[in-house]
Amino acid sequence: MSTSKLAIYRRKRGLSQEQLSALSGVSARTIQRIEKGTVEAHLATLKLLADCLDVDTELLLEEGPTAAPTQTAPQKSPTLTPLFHASALVGMFFPILNIIIPGVLWFLKKDESPEYDRQGKQVINFQLTMSFAFVPAIFLLVFYFPVGFPLAILVYFYTMVMCLINLFKSINQKAIYYPLAYPFLK
Repeated sequence: MSTSKLAIYRRKRGLSQEQLSALSGVSARTIQRIEKGTVEAHLATLKLLADCLDVDTELLLEEGPTAAPTQTAPQKSPTLTPLFHASALVGMFFPILNIIIPGVLWFLKKDESPEYDRQGKQVINFQLTMSFAFVPAIFLLVFYFPVGFPLAILVYFYTMVMCLINLFKSINQKAIYYPLAYPFLK
């Protein structure tokens, strides 16, 4: 692999090494070493990175000039991506719809664009994680109110704020990131 091929595609997506690490599950140190050319990446690692960057694995394997990626036209972000993030906000007022609506939208649109697939999975993973975090908060709310109430409020507002932040990032075609999300869908 050419030294900076991965770096070019990563930068083109507007991701830092840490963000790519969080999305792919590959350590930031490994990404750094691959970009510097100090290690030869395993095919499985390249596949994970290519999936997160929405490029073919072969593009990361190609040898040759690395001045610019070989695409004929600039890739425009699909127009429905903000809808994934906005639809999750419905669940703030109607429980479980924060998972069902983005899930149905992802299921219907995932084959139309890799970006729909990627962002849909991220929204669903985050909403599932926060829903599982909310269950103990509700349990504590019922049985030990002084701890349960602040915990429930914290989870609720954290979920809402992260949805809003990523909604606006998606509208502005910037890289989205949901910290603390467990990757249920890969």
